[in-house]
Amino acid sequence: MNFQDFMNSVKKLDKRSSQWFVRHFYVIFFEIILVVVFFLFFVVTINTLNTAADARYRTGVEQLLINQSIIGLLVLFLLLLNSFWILFMFSGILRQSNILKNIDFNLSRRGADRRNDDN
Repeated sequence: MNFQDFMNSVKKLDKRSSQWFVRHFYVIFFEIILVVVFFLFFVVTINTLNTAADARYRTGVEQLLINQSIIGLLVLFLLLLNSFWILFMFSGILRQSNILKNIDFNLSRRGADRRNDDN
């Protein structure tokens, strides 16, 4: 393989990777953000549960505040799971949109080829 062929293969690989990155940038970006938020949520949950274990013999008001914190964390956890699900659905919609574009392009090209053959 000479240098020019090697550079052509590198250009082709670079073009494909940049196309992939542009297509999937938002999905990857939001996945990273959601993973960071999920990790922070996990740390806060562990700290809250640790505080709840220590507050077992405290006053009723402190018990109610701990219970409210745990319920709030459960709601936040459900919202995070919903975000992951929405991201999954968004990714599927993008993938199907790209498939439909490819099908449309191939069908329109076939139609143009048939019209040229008829002439």
